[in-house]
Amino acid sequence: MREDFACRKGYGTHRAVLWLQHLLRRHRFVVHLDIRACFPSVDLSILGRLVRRRIDDGRFLAVLDRVLADGPPLYARPEVRRHARLNDDWPPPGRGLPIGASTSQYLVTHVYLSGLDHFVKRALKVPGWARYVDDQFAFGDRRADLRAWRAAIGEWLWTERGMRLKHPEARVLNCRGHLDALGYRVTRESLEARPRATRRYAARLRQALADPDATPRPDPVRSIASTAGVVLFG
Repeated sequence: MREDFACRKGYGTHRAVLWLQHLLRRHRFVVHLDIRACFPSVDLSILGRLVRRRIDDGRFLAVLDRVLADGPPLYARPEVRRHARLNDDWPPPGRGLPIGASTSQYLVTHVYLSGLDHFVKRALKVPGWARYVDDQFAFGDRRADLRAWRAAIGEWLWTERGMRLKHPEARVLNCRGHLDALGYRVTRESLEARPRATRRYAARLRQALADPDATPRPDPVRSIASTAGVVLFG
């Protein structure tokens, strides 16, 4: 779906932000939702069934099963749970995909949560929608509709994927204001990198320049190019 961004060519952060700006201009209200502990809370039995609906190659599935099996032991480690800020009550044991791996991002974006896009567009008939991995943005023209969709999305995530919204009562915002999304502050008239994101990128750049030979810190030239791409976009 064109509203589904990340992990495919031509559908990265910049395109997602431009789509959000387009929707801000078309609609009156927006609600921004995200999933509580998204990657650690992936139910691997559900994910396995979803993959097998599309792929029946035994060798591929055997490799995938070994990859998926690495997730639960990772999140069972106390130091990992502390680093990921996971509570004792969530997610349950036996779940999780490692955060940061391209495989995990693809599986969550295009397999585990793809059904949410179809539910939102076909069942709820939300007129404006965007999703970047677990960041979800619903747009409409009546506050009551946004509140109803927010509840329905939370219910679908729980019943169909065993996941919880991070903020079940997320505020419905007026599209005439700004939307903080994907590292940017987006309005109908402008795009700019969020101050916090700019400070974070600057700190990474200073670190890379201070010790360019250290690993796994990135090449300073690439860091400069990456930072400029974010800060100067818009």
